[in-house]
Amino acid sequence: MSTKIDATERLLNLVIALLGTKAGRSKSYLRERINGYTGEAATAAEEVKVQAAFERMFERDKKVLLKLGIPISQSELQGDDAQEQVLYRINPDDYRVPAVRLDEDAMTLLAIAANLWSEAALGDAAQSALRKIATRAGTGWYEDDTTARSRIRTAEPSIDALWSALRGNHPVTFSYRRSGAQESTTRTVQPWGLGSKYGQWYLRSFDLDKSAERNFRLSRITSDVEVHTTETFERPAGFNIADVLAGLGKGRGFTAHIGVPAGSGHALRGRSGATVVTGTQWDRSGWDVLRITYREPELMAEDVASLGSQAFVLDPAELRDAVASQLHLAAAAASAAQSEAHADLAWKRKLAPQPAKKKDSRDRLVRLLSMVPYLVANPGVDEAEVMAEFGISAAQWDKDRDTLNVTGLPGYYHGDLMDVTTEAGQVFIRDAETLASPLRLTQEEACSVLVGLKALATLPSTHLSGSLSQAIESVAAVAGEDAWLADAVGLHLISGQEMDTIAALQEAISHGRACAITYLVRTRDELSERTVEPLRLFSEDSVWYLRAWCRKAAGLRSFRVDHIKSLADAGPRENGGAGSATWRPGTGIYHPGSDDVAIQLVADAETARSLGPAYNAQPFDLGADKVGLRLLVGDTSTLPPLMARLGGHAWVAGPATVRDGTAAWLARAVDSYDAMGETFGDVPSLGR
Repeated sequence: MSTKIDATERLLNLVIALLGTKAGRSKSYLRERINGYTGEAATAAEEVKVQAAFERMFERDKKVLLKLGIPISQSELQGDDAQEQVLYRINPDDYRVPAVRLDEDAMTLLAIAANLWSEAALGDAAQSALRKIATRAGTGWYEDDTTARSRIRTAEPSIDALWSALRGNHPVTFSYRRSGAQESTTRTVQPWGLGSKYGQWYLRSFDLDKSAERNFRLSRITSDVEVHTTETFERPAGFNIADVLAGLGKGRGFTAHIGVPAGSGHALRGRSGATVVTGTQWDRSGWDVLRITYREPELMAEDVASLGSQAFVLDPAELRDAVASQLHLAAAAASAAQSEAHADLAWKRKLAPQPAKKKDSRDRLVRLLSMVPYLVANPGVDEAEVMAEFGISAAQWDKDRDTLNVTGLPGYYHGDLMDVTTEAGQVFIRDAETLASPLRLTQEEACSVLVGLKALATLPSTHLSGSLSQAIESVAAVAGEDAWLADAVGLHLISGQEMDTIAALQEAISHGRACAITYLVRTRDELSERTVEPLRLFSEDSVWYLRAWCRKAAGLRSFRVDHIKSLADAGPRENGGAGSATWRPGTGIYHPGSDDVAIQLVADAETARSLGPAYNAQPFDLGADKVGLRLLVGDTSTLPPLMARLGGHAWVAGPATVRDGTAAWLARAVDSYDAMGETFGDVPSLGR
């Protein structure tokens, strides 16, 4: 037969041929009957070459299928013909997803767990797993507005290489910049696990240079990750990344004394364990001294810097110097932006998105093997829904449909070939029994949904805990030996401090109640009293938000849960969930309003990678490793504290009034810090 056959078509025909036999198929049978393999040559000399080419192609095809989780078994038979001695087949039990029973509540939770990855590296794998399990279980799911939604991002460039190394037990080498360090050092480690907490991804590993276990924050990896694919290691038995994540933030603690104006500094006053200290040597009329404990010096410095002139670190000196450095760097960048007039740059070249992983015949084969059982389980599904489900264009759908129509059992007669037809925009498939059961979960698919389900188990729930346990047990059984990976990857979605607030809000959503809250407006450093009608809880990484109808604003608003300082029942909901039916958490944390201001920021490439998606910004290539970000902001007073946090890694370029206002705010903060250092003898001068 002609060899000018698409590789995907050949591989699909091979899978069908080997699945559709109980006894097995010989090489000669497959060569003669599978479209894409070359038939017998005209001469003996040519046959030697053709046979060798077939042998190589067949071995490559077997390796491709094995990498996709499709093992081909073979059996030895008696006989003189080497081509007939070995029979090949695919055992249906090894191929398909095992039988699974899940009710609608469990399927809903599975969908939430899969959608958790929708903005992350495992998004496609999670959706594929959801589709396969739903098809096998014969159960649908529905949108439940009372259930919290979460999204995890994996923007760090190193995540893909580390994920590959973790799955294959390969050591890795990378450059790493420790907290507070200016230079990077080279580290070679054995990756044991990956976990997300505090909105950051961490690598737990064994450092081969230090001969000790170490945690590495992925955002501090400053080079490409080199995976040593020829080397392997054995991960410790019983390792679980959840134990590592639970221990983060519980190590050595620090204590700081910070001066804040009386009646302000609410972000610091509201921290757990913060107290007002009296009788200190440092005394300034109208100011209080707060004693605060913290564990992450770098994050603490950002928090204090964001308060500008309204907070001053008395001790320790290391924290004070770190805050001063943040402010000086941010002010210098803002001043340079004024003098260089970045707002006048021609922002014409939009930054191209990161190139997607190049698809090959294997990716398309996986899609078709998933598409067939989906079409079997959903007769009459709309064409548009098929394209949306598999993320393909109309042209790709036409090509896939054509391929399905020319593949089937060997012989390729009527009844052997699959038959995909479209009637009035609805899709039907016939003669597809061999592929009617979905392919077993890949390692990535099993990990994505199991990790998501385990993360959901930490959230407060009023009525779905039983279904969640059922979903975890069922998916673990389906995952089989690949379930171990869910212990090596973990997500920490919520901190203990927010647990009670989220539980109370969840209860209010379930029972249609309003809540009276005291809310910290950080940009104005004030506590606001308002009544809200909670509609939806959602999170971006580890930051939780409440979407609610605000009676004070007479509209839908999003509130950071960690800024809710008190909460009480305020009676039944009055607005009936106005606007909630069409609202869904989207990408980013910012939801545009009609009065928003268009802002231009300039950031280094690394900062832009995390800042841009959070604010749904349009990136522009400004050259010299600089990225322009065009975004909408509802309150421009949020920008100076944000720039202070970023410490010179980003600055406001326009409009001019916002740029100059931000620069003035930062200059006042620097002047205040320098003046404090010069006025009080027990505080070293920070003048530069």
